[in-house]
Amino acid sequence: MINVTATFLAKQGQEKALETLLTGIIEPTRNEDGCIRYCLFQDEKQPQKFMFQEQFKDQAAFDFHGQQPHFQALIANLDGLLEAEPEIRFYQEL
Repeated sequence: MINVTATFLAKQGQEKALETLLTGIIEPTRNEDGCIRYCLFQDEKQPQKFMFQEQFKDQAAFDFHGQQPHFQALIANLDGLLEAEPEIRFYQEL
């Protein structure tokens, strides 16, 4: 099982644009073979911060996700929206 968090920090004034971009990949990602969980959250105290919690069946499913057109479009359209590079973390379930 692959467990991932991906955190995005929007530039001031770009919160809505980033939210639209991020929410746009939820449905197609959830429909991918091997996607177990794919949820987007917005920080209540820091609304420019968004975080995906992701679970994929295995490394092959995670790699497949990264190759999909909706994911590639997300990466291509992040330019100018972020304060910093996305923070990607992998976790082991205990």
